[in-house]
Amino acid sequence: MKKWVIGIIVVVVIAGMVVLNLVKDNDLTSSAASTIASRNAVAVKATTIEKGSISSYVTAPGKVQEKNKAQVFFDTPLRVLNVLVDRNDYVQEGDRLVELDISTLTDELDKLKIQREIQSITLKKLESGQSLLSLETNLTSARNAFDRSQENHQTALDEYNKQLNLFESGVISQTQLKQYEQAEKDSKAALDNARINLESAEKTYNSSLGSHDLDLQSQIKNIELMSKQISEIQAKLNKIKSLEKAPITGVVTEVFVTEGGYTMSGQSAFTIIDHQNLEIVAGVDEYSSKDIKIGQEVIITGDALADNTKLQGKVTAVAPVALQVQSASGVETLIEVTIEPTEGKDILKAGLTVDCDIITHEKNNIPIAEYNVFLDDKDRKQYVMLIDENMTIRQQYVELGVYSDMIVEIVDGLKQGDMVVVDPPPSLKDGDIVKVVD
Repeated sequence: MKKWVIGIIVVVVIAGMVVLNLVKDNDLTSSAASTIASRNAVAVKATTIEKGSISSYVTAPGKVQEKNKAQVFFDTPLRVLNVLVDRNDYVQEGDRLVELDISTLTDELDKLKIQREIQSITLKKLESGQSLLSLETNLTSARNAFDRSQENHQTALDEYNKQLNLFESGVISQTQLKQYEQAEKDSKAALDNARINLESAEKTYNSSLGSHDLDLQSQIKNIELMSKQISEIQAKLNKIKSLEKAPITGVVTEVFVTEGGYTMSGQSAFTIIDHQNLEIVAGVDEYSSKDIKIGQEVIITGDALADNTKLQGKVTAVAPVALQVQSASGVETLIEVTIEPTEGKDILKAGLTVDCDIITHEKNNIPIAEYNVFLDDKDRKQYVMLIDENMTIRQQYVELGVYSDMIVEIVDGLKQGDMVVVDPPPSLKDGDIVKVVD
C-alpha cells in the first residue's frame, strides 16, 4: 500500500516538473517575440482626436468712413459777412454756419412787391370800368340825338305830305310848299348826321370795350408774372437761409469760405460728417468673396487701435459689382464689403485703416485635428495613419470640412479618442508596428 502511494506521488512530481518546463519555454518564446517586435517598431509622434470649436475667416483691409456726410453748396455768389464755425467744430442740425449778404435780393423783393401793389390798384380801376364811363355817356347822347332827329324828320315829313295835298288842292302856293319841302330836307340831313354820330360813338365804344378787356387780361398777366418773380426770389431767400444752417448733426471737416469773400458756385462751402455713425468699407479678393454673406460676424483690429483691442462688427452689404484696383503687385479684382461696427464707435474715427477678419464659418463640439496629421494620395484624397489598440498602423481615409489657420474639421472617418500619427514618415505603411515617442 505504501509503495503504491509513493508511486503516485512520484508520478505527480514528474508531471509537475514537465508542465513547469513547458510554461518556462512559452514565457521565453513570448519574451523573445516581444523583444523582436519592440526592436522592429517604428518610433512616431501621435495625437488623439479631440472635439473642439473651429472658425474660418477671410481677412481684408478696410477703411473707416462716415455713413452720413453733408456738403453745403450755394447756387449764386454771395458776399460772406461772418463765418460762425471752424474746422473740427461740433454742430447740431439747424445751427447757423455763416451769415451772408442777401440785401440785393431783399431789395429786389421789396421793389417787386410795391410794383405788384400798383398793378393791383390799376387792375381794380379797370375792373370798375371808370375808363368806359365817358364813352358810355357819349354813346347815350348820340342815341338820344338820333332819336330826336328821327322824330323831327318824321314830323317834318308828315307836315310836308300834308302841305303837298293842300298844294295839289290849290289851297297853298308853291312857294309855301317849298318852305315845307326845305324843312323836310333839313330834318333829313340832321337825321343822317345824327346816324353818323351814333355809328361813330358805337364804334368807339365797342373798340374801347375790346381794348378794355385786353387791358384787363394784360394787367392780370402782369400781376401773375410779378407774383411768380416774388415767389422765386422768396424761395431763393428761403433756400439761402436754410443753407446757412447745418443740415445734419456732426463735425465740420471743411470750411471753404472766408469773411469778406464770396461763395463759389459749384464748390462746397462746408463739409459736415456724422462722426458717430460710422461704417467700414473693406476690399475682399474675388477668390474669397464667394464665402461672404450679409450678417456674418467680423473681428476688427488695426494699428490705430490699442494693443490686443478687437472690436466686433457685422457685414451689412456686399457690392454687386467688382472693382479693378491698382496695387503694387498689379491690378486686383476686389469686392467691396460694408461692415457696421457694433462696438467701439468711440474708438474708431473716419479715415482710419483697419484689418477685418470676416468669420465665414463657425462650428462647435466637432472632431478636429491639426493639418500635420493628414496626407494626400495620388487622387488628392485625404487620409491619416491610424494607430489601433495593438499599435498597428492602418491607413484611414477621411472627409474634411471647415479649414482654419491651424486646424480642420473632420466630417467623417475618425471619432473622438482615435490616435493618429503626427507628420507621418513617407515609409510608414499599413500593418507597421509603431511606438509613440514624445
